Amino acid sequence: MTQGRDDASLRAAARVGQILRGKWRLDRLLGIGGTACVYAATHRNGQRGAVKLLRPEHAGDEEARQRFLREGYVANRVAHPGAVAVLDDDIAEDGSPFLVMELLDGDTLEQRASKRPGHRLTPAEVAFVADRLLDVLAAAHDKGIVHRDIKPENVFLTRAGEVRILDFGIARIHEAQHGPGRLTEVGSVMGTPAFMPPEQALGHTATIDARTDIWALGAVLFYALTGRVIHEADTVNKVLLSAMTRPAPQLASILQGLPSPFCEVIDRALAFQQKDRWQDARSMQRALRAVIPSLPPGMPGLEAAGATALSSTAPALAHDATAAGGRGSRTVALATAFVLLLGAIGATAIIMTRRKAPPVEPAAAAAPPAPPPPTAEPAPAPAASEETVIELPETADTSAPASPAVKSAPQGGSRPTYLGNKKKKKSDSDLNMNQW
Repeated sequence: MTQGRDDASLRAAARVGQILRGKWRLDRLLGIGGTACVYAATHRNGQRGAVKLLRPEHAGDEEARQRFLREGYVANRVAHPGAVAVLDDDIAEDGSPFLVMELLDGDTLEQRASKRPGHRLTPAEVAFVADRLLDVLAAAHDKGIVHRDIKPENVFLTRAGEVRILDFGIARIHEAQHGPGRLTEVGSVMGTPAFMPPEQALGHTATIDARTDIWALGAVLFYALTGRVIHEADTVNKVLLSAMTRPAPQLASILQGLPSPFCEVIDRALAFQQKDRWQDARSMQRALRAVIPSLPPGMPGLEAAGATALSSTAPALAHDATAAGGRGSRTVALATAFVLLLGAIGATAIIMTRRKAPPVEPAAAAAPPAPPPPTAEPAPAPAASEETVIELPETADTSAPASPAVKSAPQGGSRPTYLGNKKKKKSDSDLNMNQW
């Protein structure tokens, strides 16, 4: 298996520098999945994009080709900024289909969580992400589109503070489910078991609807808050069995200290029976926004905005300023300017301060010091009572902008991915057979 991955990597790398259909030059390999490879690319007019290219060994499979190409049409049909747009599609000279998508800069939710102790985000961050995802899902569900593979690797957080949903490759369009060319039959299982609700794990295709995505979203929020998946097992079959038969645990039983109303929003999304879940994305979004004021702030600017969009939270996801210091670090703040008079020369310094200890209580008022003698030199500034440092935001490798399709392997063990009757475990080089 390792040899096979190595061969696939070599073949994918060999494509770098090629020009597809005389217009898209493949600049850099960004990732390799089970069925496709993703490259940073440049159009002949200078536009940048992410090219997702079906691997040659799958290009002869007509169903794989159809599923691959329909991703672009479905994603664009959602017509929401949170769904990654597909800019172009075509067939390469060797017969391999390819899609051209927006080239995004940032992290998947899986990657962002992996940078935090315990793989956990703050409740305020999770609420922000959930609000934005519910907005995209509401737009998709309005058009009869069910994503069917909502998971941390398919949620992308840009450095501009946007939240995007990736990979509509196995989405289901309800209005066409009985028409010709239907790709999913009753009894088949498509998606990622750790984030599958019971009806999807059981292969009850006819019952899959918007509430299926709501359960998967609840599982993503559960993971982001607790650092663990709902159904844990050492084989994909055991995970599927657990998904089919075992209700999700109550969030408060895993993570104490959260406000009960917030836990109840997520617990209802994870209800075993579809009729007991939120019946649509907008009703869950309204309930979520109502409880946001009760959440402890986790990042600066994370304040509830009532029923309006949480636009004030965008800077919190623009970059992870606390990743290096972990949850105990204070956020970088700009100290006020101060002036040190040294003789006749004035100097102004603006510093970035990170607190590493709880705020120091103000000292009791004391009598003002006696003025210095007229001939004395100005006294030096007192030492700061806290450590002052210059801290720059965490940055990614600027030579390779992140693609919407790049995935990191789950930390703390592999997460099985299941497509049809094929089972596969992700690894560092074979990241996700569903997405690419």
